[in-house]
Amino acid sequence: MFAVHTPMMKAALGDIVKEHPWTYAAMLLLISKFVNSQAAAISAFVPLALGIGVEPGVIVAFAAACYGYYILPTYPSDLATIQFDRSGTTHIGKFVINHSFILPGLIGVITSCIAGYFIAMAAGYL
Repeated sequence: MFAVHTPMMKAALGDIVKEHPWTYAAMLLLISKFVNSQAAAISAFVPLALGIGVEPGVIVAFAAACYGYYILPTYPSDLATIQFDRSGTTHIGKFVINHSFILPGLIGVITSCIAGYFIAMAAGYL
């Protein structure tokens, strides 16, 4: 099903991702949330990225971006944490994406991607 949209996505994302490699991480993060699976996001988007011409070093460096579970609080462990918290500090805000997990999740993914990028540079993959 994903293969049907591959030519359209290559045309739309090709130049942007080649000029700005960090957009690969942003796209992978969004796709991982849409499909709600890290493995599905990697298996769907990595072949597309390779077809566009993204360097394999960039793909490996930004592999941590496939963790998008925290964007919407739909994962069972997030919902259970909110229910178990008796202090009231873990909550879902007025808007769906302003919840207790968004900031730690973003910090973790951004830090991991930056570290992965520098490690890939130091190892000579970029």
